[in-house]
Amino acid sequence: MTGLVHSWLSVWLWVATATGIAFTAFIIRKWNTWGWGDRLAALTAVWIVPHVWEEWVIPGGFHYIYNTISGSAAPDRYPMNELTDMITNFGVLILGVAAVMRWGGRASVAIAAMLFCAVEVVAHTLSISSSLNAFGSRGQTAWYDPGLVTALLGYLPLFIGFVVYFVRNKPRPNGRHWLAGVAMLGVLLVTIWGPEALLKDPQSPYPFPNHGYYGQFVAK
Repeated sequence: MTGLVHSWLSVWLWVATATGIAFTAFIIRKWNTWGWGDRLAALTAVWIVPHVWEEWVIPGGFHYIYNTISGSAAPDRYPMNELTDMITNFGVLILGVAAVMRWGGRASVAIAAMLFCAVEVVAHTLSISSSLNAFGSRGQTAWYDPGLVTALLGYLPLFIGFVVYFVRNKPRPNGRHWLAGVAMLGVLLVTIWGPEALLKDPQSPYPFPNHGYYGQFVAK
């Protein structure tokens, strides 16, 4: 089983990328027939792909600051490891695409997407301070953590777009829409934190192969 998991971990990001490309083609095809709620929700769903590329590969290393902040003695694999983070990110992609395909950008979906954008922006902005506190003495001077660029260039404009959309369009979402949107966000948060809660293991056989952005500071 471990071998099969390792095989999947070696290709899943490419599968996610292919899914993102296919969904982007779908967005382009539907763009002129969609309203702005549909467009923003769809863009939010697909933006997880470049966001994960920044967290995992270019430059990668989000796991390292996340685990370091958690006080881990094994920041390459605990509490976040490759398996838990794959389930999280691939799950968010599939759920987001499925929601848009099924419901479009109806108010509850748009609310959930807007709140998710806010969570990503706040999380990565707050991580800057933690990153500098952890690695400033080892040479980090940039106000950066892996995932910040795609959060600020993608999720922040999308969040603003949702706010403008809700202000300009009537009827505005009612309490039931907000309740449903918060519930949908709850499902996404369970997808994000659930795998880690269930599968975290300081002896995990699924460590990240490198420290990404933080590799330049770890040996100092």
